[in-house]
Amino acid sequence: MQPIEALGKRLFFENISDPSRMSCATCHAPNTGGTYNVSGVNLHQVAVTGARPHLRPKDLAEGEEKTTLKNAGGLKPPTNQYVSFIHENEAKGLKSLQLARLGPCGIFPCGGAFWNGRANGDIVQNTNLIFNANDASGQKKGFYTKYLGPLADQAFASPFLNPVEQNHKSKEDVCSQVESTAWGKELYYLAWGVDLTCQSEAESATAFARFAVALAAWQMSEDNNRFNSKRDIALAEDDNQQFPLNGLTDLENEGHDLFYGPARCSICHNSNGANGTHPLERYTDDSYHAIGVPRNYELPGSPLPDIGLHSTLINLGLNPDANDLPFPPFSVQNAFVGAHKTPTLRNVDLRPGKGFTKAYAHNGWFKSLESIVHFYNTSDVAGETAALFGVVRCPDGIVTEKDALANNCWPEPEIPNAPLLTIGGVTGDLGLTAHQEAAIVAYLKTLTDTTIVEAPKPYKTSSKPQKQGKK
Repeated sequence: MQPIEALGKRLFFENISDPSRMSCATCHAPNTGGTYNVSGVNLHQVAVTGARPHLRPKDLAEGEEKTTLKNAGGLKPPTNQYVSFIHENEAKGLKSLQLARLGPCGIFPCGGAFWNGRANGDIVQNTNLIFNANDASGQKKGFYTKYLGPLADQAFASPFLNPVEQNHKSKEDVCSQVESTAWGKELYYLAWGVDLTCQSEAESATAFARFAVALAAWQMSEDNNRFNSKRDIALAEDDNQQFPLNGLTDLENEGHDLFYGPARCSICHNSNGANGTHPLERYTDDSYHAIGVPRNYELPGSPLPDIGLHSTLINLGLNPDANDLPFPPFSVQNAFVGAHKTPTLRNVDLRPGKGFTKAYAHNGWFKSLESIVHFYNTSDVAGETAALFGVVRCPDGIVTEKDALANNCWPEPEIPNAPLLTIGGVTGDLGLTAHQEAAIVAYLKTLTDTTIVEAPKPYKTSSKPQKQGKK
């Protein structure tokens, strides 16, 4: 592992928070594929409670109101795996946010990080804090530029300073905590060729930006992106590397054929071609879509639905009203309201054990692969497939997945007027049978890695102590 990756991994797993109880790995746990690993939370509140679980009167700033709500985020933590990686010394995966019809993703925007794309890919680079031509850090530019982009921006955004996450008050506080660890100074020097210093606001700001680059470097490394699932092994060992694969069951191979055929999953969950045989397939188009997910009222405080990419377009100074943009995919207003990033399907079923609940979609409303696949198939309650299954629109009061499944219904989309992928039959009325839904789930389960990222062991300095001369 390169020093920049080793620094990033330590930053990821260390409890760099106030109080010191939360790390990046808290929300992005390796044993659940980079998402949250507390089953009970996934089942209900979904959003992760921060390092400071409750606002207390002594913590309140002037003008804040006292609350008993859990101090938590507002959405499900997205995975940090397979969003971007380094292959043959080149970054693969997430790019800077590209607007529809102006980038590589056709009629939809793509790139950027977070569910809504607000880490657009050039934030850290534009700080001009990373490389200094007057010291050894400047010599790293040719090696480290590949790590700049959405992942570094997401780390810089930053969970370290977010009061509903790791809750540090300043970049100086983050820098000082890293400086106080057994590994901070040494790994920083090995990675950047300069000393870690936190004495001033400017020094801390530089270190903080470099921490973000290091976090990106590790998250893009082979250590975090294994590509060793059952599907990967079967593909590599197959005589002609074409489906059906000898190493998969008949049901799994059928699921693959449906995924790239009648089920249309590959329209969005595809990064390397049409037939799913690329060894580095990530199963995401890095784009943004609205599929009509119901509102999750169990998120802490029951926040209003997240409007997704729409808010990012506004913050970039654009008017997302389709009539004023040259690039919307639909001839309707507000074409990207409720559009969220397509997640990778790798490790989508990775879990610590049987009976463990994972949450799916940006707000975590779905609690099983079976449920969300059934939703993709039948969510258009006016469609023929829903009619064959007897699926209807839920009456008022039925809002959870458990109650919806018990009543064979789907609630209204969380943003009822959002342009959905049901337009054009991409989702919602796929005409699949129950057996075909099960085949797709079986295929998705072949994407689970066979090894899991391990937290770093207690740090041992690489410096060799000087031998003492005889007296």
